[in-house]
Parts: sequence; C-alpha cells; structure tokens
Amino acid sequence: MFFFFLRHSSFPCAQAACFQKVAKAFLHRFDLAQPRHIVLLFNFMKTLLLAFTMLAGATAWCAKPEVIPELKQWTDGTGCYTRSAATRVVVPEKACDALKGYAQTFANEINAPLVVSDATQKGDILLRGACETPNAKENAERYTIDVTADQIVITGQSPLATYWGTRTLMQVFNAQNNTFPCGVATDWPDYPVRGFMFDCGRKPFTLTSLRQMIDICAYYKLNELQLHLSDNYIWLHNYPGVKTPQDVLALEPSAGAFRLESKIPGLTATDISYTKQDYRTLEAYANQRGVKIIPELDVPGHALAMVRVRPDLMYKGSVGNKHDCERAAMLDLTNPQTFPFVSSIFDEYLDEGVFSNDIIHIGTDEYYGDNESYRAFADKMLKHIRAKGKTPRLWGSFTWKKGTTPVTSEGVQMNIWSLGWQDPTEAINAGYDIVNILDVYTYVVPNGKWNIGGYGDDLDTKFLWETWNPAFFGKASIDPNNPRLLGGAWALWNDNAFLTDPGLTGRDLMPRIVRNCAVFAQKTWKREKPAISYGNFLRLLDAVGTPVCMTLPQWTRTYAVTRTNDEPLKIAEGDETDLYAVSPVNGKVGFRREGAHYTFNYALPKDREVALTFRASPLSVQLFVDGRPAGGIPQRQYYPESCKFFTLPAPERDLVK
Repeated sequence: MFFFFLRHSSFPCAQAACFQKVAKAFLHRFDLAQPRHIVLLFNFMKTLLLAFTMLAGATAWCAKPEVIPELKQWTDGTGCYTRSAATRVVVPEKACDALKGYAQTFANEINAPLVVSDATQKGDILLRGACETPNAKENAERYTIDVTADQIVITGQSPLATYWGTRTLMQVFNAQNNTFPCGVATDWPDYPVRGFMFDCGRKPFTLTSLRQMIDICAYYKLNELQLHLSDNYIWLHNYPGVKTPQDVLALEPSAGAFRLESKIPGLTATDISYTKQDYRTLEAYANQRGVKIIPELDVPGHALAMVRVRPDLMYKGSVGNKHDCERAAMLDLTNPQTFPFVSSIFDEYLDEGVFSNDIIHIGTDEYYGDNESYRAFADKMLKHIRAKGKTPRLWGSFTWKKGTTPVTSEGVQMNIWSLGWQDPTEAINAGYDIVNILDVYTYVVPNGKWNIGGYGDDLDTKFLWETWNPAFFGKASIDPNNPRLLGGAWALWNDNAFLTDPGLTGRDLMPRIVRNCAVFAQKTWKREKPAISYGNFLRLLDAVGTPVCMTLPQWTRTYAVTRTNDEPLKIAEGDETDLYAVSPVNGKVGFRREGAHYTFNYALPKDREVALTFRASPLSVQLFVDGRPAGGIPQRQYYPESCKFFTLPAPERDLVK
C-alpha cells in the first residue's frame, strides 16, 4: 500500500523514485514478526510521509505539471519520462521549415541533436505541427503533450503551438531535474495578444538586453514585444536654462532619440542605435522563439528627434496648460509637408523589409495640438500603414481628442492605456480591436526605490495575480469574451532618463521583467483565476527558473597599459561594456556602458607602463592603479549627480593583455 502511494502520488517522479529507493533499503532491515519492529516501521512511515508533505509544500509540485502559465487540461499517466544524454529532438520528414526552425531552437536549448525522420526511438522528443493554414474553428496556438516513460510527443495546431509545448517541457525539466510525469496535457491561450512593451527610445539599451527580453517572453509564452523606438525626455522644462522650444533643440542629441539607422541625416541617435541589419537579425531571433516584435515610431507627439532635423515642422499652436517648450517635441499637423515627411520615415523600413512583421505601431499618444488636425493625421497614417499590407496599431486617444473628422477603424488595433484618453467601450463600439495596457495597473517607470503600483518602480504583481485580467479596466471593465478584446500587455517606460536617470541598466531591470512577464503570461493565457495562490506562484517562478542570468555582474580584470599620446585608447569591448585607458570624453580612465561614458578622476601618465585593475561588484565599479585604489566614484558624462547605480557587465573581448 505504501509503495502504491509512492507510485501514484502527486509528487515529482524524481523525488518519488528517490523515496522509493530509501524506503525499500530501510524496510529490508525490519522483521515484521517482532512487535517492536512493527512500531518502528509505523514511525518510519509517518516520518517519511511527513517529509513528503513538507516537500510538496516547499515546491508546489503535483501530478499535473505546474508551469507558467498553468496547463488547461491534464490526464494522469503512470511513471515518468527522464531526459538523458541520448535524448533526440525529432521532426517528421515532411515537416515545414517553420517547425524545423522551432525544433532547432529547442534542440539547441537542451543540447540535443535535431533529427528529421519518420522513425523514432526510445527517449525521443517528437515534435509535430500542422504546417498548413490552421482550421479557423481551432485555436492556432493549441497543443498537446503526450508523455510516456519512453517518449514525448508534442502535437500543435501550428508550428508555433508546437513550440509553446516545448516551453512547457523546458519549465518542467528545469523544475523536476529533467523528468516529466507521464500523462497527456492539452493547452491553449484564451487571448491572441500577450505582450510586453519596452521603451528603448528615451533610454538606450543594448542588443544583448533586447535578446534577453525576447528569451523571457518566449519562456512564459508571451508572444509580443513592442519596442518603443523613438521618444524624448518628457519633462523638458526641467532642464537648466530651458524656457523655449529653441532651448530644447540646443540640448544634447540624446535628450530625444530615434534608435534606428536612417537615411535622413541627423535623425539616428548617436549614443546607441540599431542598424537595419541589427533590427532584421533581432526580429529573426524573436520569430525563431515565437515572439513578434512590434516596432513603434511615436508620432506626432514625442517627436523631438524628428523636429530636430526638420525644425520647420515644429508645432506652432497652443499646448494648453503644458509648458511651451513641449512644442519642440510635437509636429505641426497643419503643415502640408508633415505627413509626407512622417510617412517617408515609416516607408524606409517598410519598403526595405526591415519591418517584416504584420503589425506596425504609429504612436499617437499625448498630442496637445487641435483635435481635428490630429484626427485627420491619425486617419491618414492608419490608412497608409494598411495600404502597405500591415495591421496598424496606435495608442487610444479619441475619447480625449473628440471631433467630427472621421478616423478609420477597420483592421486597426488600439492600446487602451488611459481611461482619460480612451474609453474601452467607446473604442469597441467604434470598431477597434483593443489591447489592455491600462497605465494605473500595467505601467512601470524604474527608479530603484522599489515602490509599487502604476508608474512606480515595479508592478503590484499580487494585485495583478489575484484581480487583474485583460477585461479589467476598473469601473470601465468590459465583457472578457468580447471578440474585439485581443488581450493585454504591460509596459516598462524609461521616463527616468538623462536628467533623472538613476543609472539602472538592462541587467538591473531583469528581475522586474521576469516576474512581470510571468504574471502577465498567466493572466493573458487563461481567463479564469489561477489555481494557485500568489505565494505559491512566487515559489513556482523560482522552481521553473528563467532563461537569463539574474545575478548582477561581479568580476575583476587587470591590464598592463602604456599611454603614448592623447588619442582615445580602448582596452576591452563588448555589446554592453567598453573599457578605456584613455576615454574619448576627457582623456581619463573610464568605461562606456549602454551608450554613456563614465570616467574616474584619474589620467594615465605617458610613456610608463601601468597596471589598471577594474573591479565590478553588483552596485559599484572601482579602479586600482598598480594595486592601489584610484579615481574615486566614476562620473557619468552628463548629469552625474542622478546616477546611483553602476552595474557593469564584463566586456566580451580584451584588446590588450
């Protein structure tokens, strides 16, 4: 009876097998003919069962594999599958390229060979997915996992659905020591849009950070990463000496950035930007992991980078109760040259195939010009994107920007981000498909202070776990089954940039991103409330792990350097970090991190070899010269007083020994 319990209990296969071995070894020592041994056996079984119970409470595991988001359906089997060095990933010979691509990504993750064959063997993980157009009556992201002790078979309604099944495998393998309980799982999402919006316009981030965000989204089955690629510091009047729009245009270029390579001289950011090939490669990386990148170029507001290259197109009207200097970040929609200029920017990336995915975001939030010209511009932009064969998306603003000028809604998707700017019911009644990204619940603006709630340093994930869902808009909530409700997303805004930048890097933000993505994955995958408590979710999140390293960098590097002139001297480099013996900013020793230069108060002497040692800990970087501390706290090239964090990833390539 005891072993029947172990075999059919809801504990993980690996742990149950371990306890069975311990129990069998111990029981061989008992003589049941002796009453004293019977008492000892009874106490032993109580102790063992208590240990089992404690294990279950600590790990929140059960027969139904616990993953994020949770599985919709599960049927128990007997025994478990164990992944080994002999495990192969197999796809049928007639598998389409998309399925083979997802299979290769998965095979690389588990360090297993990919085999294209109709024949399988013991231990294989077989991936099958319908490569033709899915049946319209079926959820295209629906998959099943059939697990026996000898094999795992994942069958998806589409190649993407099959890939989502591999995410379930990865999480369970990570949590249960490369085992998976036997049984059948059937799973599908309730909403087609499950997203994360990241602002890399105001504050620069490396391609490494963006790839890590893609990995996180994919791991929890979020299928969209919206990249906010252009924007500017939003409190322009706070800059010293700034009173007029012309003062804003004289600021350093990084105050208003456009992150993509462009044919237009002066448009592309000078601190960090992405070439067109960078973007294509990033998009391909995301597509191979089931994540669609949604590019956003924000117009007609938040457009300082565009106004800087075309000051003749600056908005010239009133901005109401806003500071007049905000006009520097707004386009004049009454000027007949504005629309051709803006549309040409989008066309550069559309016509060259840089933006190859089907959804294009045109921005349209927080424009303070007159309503009618705004509505006319939005209508023309939406139709222009649609004429390019793409689905346009925008920030909802028509509740605030009421007017008589009609704005097209056919095939248009709308982010509901503020009830003051856009009521969700009004949007649905007007024919828009909507995505819930309501600011008071879903906005993060990192500041390093760990305050939670809308616009805080982090989200209130407990509230979101227990209360929020894509249909939840507070008093404006809607029917969760409304077909125009596409899903939901959360947003990380980098409003704290430049003048108020505390110095947080992509590495610093990862804990927020992991936890928030995991919560939103659950709440956009399944309409019903989660089966587990928030506390057990946190334990599960720790158990299933994450695909990115969450440990902040800690390293030491020493270089023997001789300075011979005043030219900049780089001694190590990488996507995230460059080290300088002679900084191009002021000739001192320093480093470049996410587009900004930092320098120590130390300059190398000429014509003498010096041992430079950089020592990075999670929140500091120290310099040692010939073994002695030097240079003090590094200072950022602009607004150093606001920078409180100095997380520094190690450079990837040393240029000197």
